[in-house]
Amino acid sequence: MDIQYFASLWSEGKSTHASGKSFWNNRAAEFNKLVCQGSPDERIKKLVKFLLHNNLLTENSSVLDIGCGPGRFAVEFAKKCTDVTGLDISDKMLDFAVKNADAANLTNVSFENLNWDEVNLEGHNWEKRFDLVTAINSPGIYDQITLEKMCDASKGYCFLSNFVNRSDSVHEIIRTKILKLKDVKFYANTIYSIYNILWLTGYYPSIAYVDTDREHIRTIEEACIYYGTLFETDNNSDNEKKDLIRSYLEEIAVNGFVTEKVRTKTAWIYWKVKS
Repeated sequence: MDIQYFASLWSEGKSTHASGKSFWNNRAAEFNKLVCQGSPDERIKKLVKFLLHNNLLTENSSVLDIGCGPGRFAVEFAKKCTDVTGLDISDKMLDFAVKNADAANLTNVSFENLNWDEVNLEGHNWEKRFDLVTAINSPGIYDQITLEKMCDASKGYCFLSNFVNRSDSVHEIIRTKILKLKDVKFYANTIYSIYNILWLTGYYPSIAYVDTDREHIRTIEEACIYYGTLFETDNNSDNEKKDLIRSYLEEIAVNGFVTEKVRTKTAWIYWKVKS
C-alpha cells in the first residue's frame, strides 16, 4: 500500500458541506459558549499539559492554530508561549476569538480570516515560520496537500487532533431515525490515513488517545437552532426538517431542556518536521 492508497482512503465517504463559511458562522455562538465559561474545560487543560510535557509548546514557541474557531485553544497557548496566530474561515468565529483574547488581556495572539486551502505560505512569510503548527479537530486538514502544508509552515513540530470514535445520543437519533439519513462518520479512516501518509513520507509520528464523556444541555429553542444548523444542507425540505426535529426534541425534553450525552475517543498525533 502506497501514499495514494491512504490518500484515497482518507477521502472515502467524506462530505464537503461542513467546510463552508456559512456552516461555521451559524455554529459560532454555540462554540463560543465553551470559551465563555470562565476557566478552560478539562479537555483544553489536558491538551495544553500534554503539549508542555512533550516540549511541543514552550515559553519561546511561536504557534499557528489552523481552524482556531472562537480561540479557546489559541488563547490558552498564548498564555504559555511567545506568540500565537489563529486562522479560521469563519469571520463570526474570529469575532469571538478577538473578544476572548481581549478578555484575557493577551497582546501576543492575532487572528486571520483565511482558508488554509488558499494560504500562500511564501506570500505570508510562513514557510518554516512556526515552532508548532496545530489543527485541533479542524476540517482544514482534509487531504495530503493540506497536511503537507502544515509541515511546510513548521520549523519544529506539528500536532493534529481528530476523532477516532464519537457517539452523540441526540444527534445520531435525529440523523438515522428522524430524518432517515445515512449515519456518516466524517472522521472514518482519518487518523489511520494520516499516520500512514506521514510514515511513508519519512516522518515518525506518535499517537496518544484520550477518552471523554460530557453532556450538552440546551433549551428546546437552542436545540432546534443547533440541530437545524447541523442538518441544513441535507435533502429534507427546510420546513419539513425543522418540524421533524422540533417534534422529536419536544418529545425528549425534560422541563424544557434537551440533554445530549457525548462520548468521544480522540487521537492526538504529533511529529517533528524535517529540517
